[in-house]
Amino acid sequence: MKNRCLDICMLVGNSVTQDPRVRKEAETLASFGYSLSVLGFKLTPQDTEQEVFAPGFKVIRINISVIKPWIKKLIENLASEKPRKVKKIAINFCELFLELYQAFRLVSKAITINAAVYHAHDLDTLPAAYLASLRFRGKLVYDSHELYTEQREDFPRLLKLLLQWIEGRLIKKTVGVITVNQSIAGELAKRYAVPVPLVLRNFMKKTFMEEAATANLIQPEEIRVLYHGGYLKGRGLEELIESIIYWDRNINLYLRGFGPIEDYLRRQVSGLSLENRVVFLEPVSMERIIAEAAFADIGIIPYKPTCLNNFYSMPNKLFEYMMAGLAVAASDLPEISRLNEEVGFGLLFDPDSPESIAGSINNLVRDRDFLQTCRNNVRAWSGAAGNWETESGKLLNFYRDIFNSNQQILCRGEINEK
Repeated sequence: MKNRCLDICMLVGNSVTQDPRVRKEAETLASFGYSLSVLGFKLTPQDTEQEVFAPGFKVIRINISVIKPWIKKLIENLASEKPRKVKKIAINFCELFLELYQAFRLVSKAITINAAVYHAHDLDTLPAAYLASLRFRGKLVYDSHELYTEQREDFPRLLKLLLQWIEGRLIKKTVGVITVNQSIAGELAKRYAVPVPLVLRNFMKKTFMEEAATANLIQPEEIRVLYHGGYLKGRGLEELIESIIYWDRNINLYLRGFGPIEDYLRRQVSGLSLENRVVFLEPVSMERIIAEAAFADIGIIPYKPTCLNNFYSMPNKLFEYMMAGLAVAASDLPEISRLNEEVGFGLLFDPDSPESIAGSINNLVRDRDFLQTCRNNVRAWSGAAGNWETESGKLLNFYRDIFNSNQQILCRGEINEK
């Protein structure tokens, strides 16, 4: 018998709204005629349980908007408790409980959705996608946005080994794996003895570049350095602020974002008497992030290699800065260095050294011709190769191959069941 079904069911561990990679992939596939739903989570009262983002692209959210804030509040309260060892065990238990609860809810919903392909975004959704693919005899795709088991240097060892075992077992059940850069693709292939995954980079849409086209020209009286993103440990923000004492006097730092260390950063700025040189800006929506970045001259990425995932990282903000027409000063990490060789976007530094950070910033600013060349380079590259309109062709070819590989099992809009 034949049952009507979706072409693709994507699964993701967030609300979808603020996940540009998932949205871009879903919108691209839907625009080429694939019927598609994205299964995510309702995390706040403002999230709706169903939402149509575009023709053929619907979001279904599982409501955990009550329990997740409650668990997070419990974790925050535990963080202030002592002794340290007991506190750490309790926090790990709460985090594990939340992960298992989300996984259970995701599985329960996923196995009710009949699709030809189940596309898991990151490891936390891969088991649910696999179980749903078993029930409906669909194909399984794994989209690894990062080295999931290498995100934290303090990851509990037993949990890390368990997750690596799960990833290693299920990655071999897929018809294809996608990831974000060459280093992570190589690591996954080496670690699990699978073909090298497709590299699909998180480039921005050209429409954002057009909105940023009216960017200010470099002004001699003030050079503006911008960091936008989360205020998190491991991002090198403490060293970035300390480095300002070595910057030339006409250079100022603008910070746009939010996060758990914001109060600490504000105190650091005050303690160093840098209130006149550091400006904290309000966050903006993802739709406005590039247009709002265009006022600056240099974008900065001071990420520290605190874990293997960070060491191999290619932050989205790098593409956002370039799409906005900014030169970039960034940590000397493998993927960032590789892209700088390709594009010539700016200079690299040692993120552990405030003096090194300052050296890169000062060298960019003191050579105005070089600074302008970098800005010209990023605009040209973003308009030609470094945009989603170009990169998304890889995703479309990937899915054409899947749907053409076995017409008896997979066909557009329906699936054969015995």
